Amino acid sequence: MFDSNMLEILSELAILFPALLVIFTSRGFFKSLAAKIVGDDTAYENGFLTLNPLIHIDVIGLIIMLTIVFFVGGLLSGYVPIYFLFIFVILLGARWVIPVPINEHNFKNYSLGVLITTIAGPLGCFLTSLFFLYIAAYFPINLVPKYVSSSVLIVIRTIIEFSLFFGVLDLIPIPPFDGGRLLRVVLPLKFHGVVDWLERYSLFIFLTIFFLPGLRNYFFGIIYLIAFFIKQFLMSLVF
Repeated sequence: MFDSNMLEILSELAILFPALLVIFTSRGFFKSLAAKIVGDDTAYENGFLTLNPLIHIDVIGLIIMLTIVFFVGGLLSGYVPIYFLFIFVILLGARWVIPVPINEHNFKNYSLGVLITTIAGPLGCFLTSLFFLYIAAYFPINLVPKYVSSSVLIVIRTIIEFSLFFGVLDLIPIPPFDGGRLLRVVLPLKFHGVVDWLERYSLFIFLTIFFLPGLRNYFFGIIYLIAFFIKQFLMSLVF
């Protein structure tokens, strides 16, 4: 027999699994599209310019990651945000997303190509959120049975919120996030040693944030605030 906590974990997994499939499939698609636009056909030739989740997602890895996140989250309930656990497993090297193969040497303009392909990931997340805001607002979900429509709406809202979260997270200027990769383009060569230092100690930086509640709250507060303003802007395009 499952206890109530186990059933709650399973229900959350059932919501997050399809949501993350959608989010990271669209993210990989937009990165592949951006790479092709700036001159690199590597992702296109390897079949990544598609919305097929089996190309972009390691499904078994995703299931394992979600299971770890929620069981650890259950043990640390009330102490650590679930979002932080996602950051932590990313920093530990968990790979449920298959990296889009990009050869930067094929870019027509190297710096511009890196900039566009880096921004494409977060932008893809924000466009996914916008698309599902439209669905939530205008798709006649109420025509299906209520027990179905309520579940669909929960998944849609999860996609919207997590798309915004991962989009903002990807812009953080610390490796391994895309914002950290962007530092090598926007910073002069003499500052690349700083980027190397961030790459070496990014895990310790986030562990520090984790163990200092005030700093942790400040960090997530900034992410939530940026996500909130982006959501308000996207909603202004919908309504």
